[in-house]
Amino acid sequence: MEEVIKISSNNVFEILRKNGFEIKEKRSIFKRTEQLLYLLPDLKKAINHNNRKIKDLEKYGISKKQSAIHIIPDNVPPKEDENDIIKREISKLKQRNYIIDTQLKWANDIIQTLNTDKFYELINLKYRDGKTREEIAEYFNCDVKTVTRNKDRIINYLGKLFFANDSLNELGC
Repeated sequence: MEEVIKISSNNVFEILRKNGFEIKEKRSIFKRTEQLLYLLPDLKKAINHNNRKIKDLEKYGISKKQSAIHIIPDNVPPKEDENDIIKREISKLKQRNYIIDTQLKWANDIIQTLNTDKFYELINLKYRDGKTREEIAEYFNCDVKTVTRNKDRIINYLGKLFFANDSLNELGC
C-alpha cells in the first residue's frame, strides 16, 4: 500500500509540475499536504478545460492563424494531415484527463478514510470553499482553537497517507 501511495503522490506532483504548478520538495509533509488539498479543485477545473478543448477541436478543428510567408527547407517532411493532428491532440487531452482523474480519485479515496471524523467537512470548508477559521468555527459551533487543532490533526493524518515514504524518512527510518 505504501508503494502505491508513494507512486501516486509522485504522479500527482509530476502532473502538477507539467501543468505549471510550482512544487517545492523542501516543504514539510504538512505544507505539501495542504498544497495538494488546495490544488484538488484546480485539477477538476483542468479536466473541464481539457474537455472544452476536445469539444472545440471536434467541432471547429485547428484554429487558423494568419501567417506570413514561410520558407520551407528541402529536407522537411510533408505536412501532417489536419485530421491526424486533431486526433493526436484529442488523444493527448484524453490521456491527461485520465491521469488527472485517476490521481483525483486516489486523493479522494484517502480523504474518504476520514468520513466518520466529526471534523471531516473541515477539509471542504477550508480547502475547497476557502472559509476562514472563524467561519469554520461558527459552522461547527466551536472555538477557533478547536478548528486549528483539528485541522492540524487531519492534515498530519492525511500527510502520512499521501507521503508515507517521506513520513518515514523524516523519522530517520
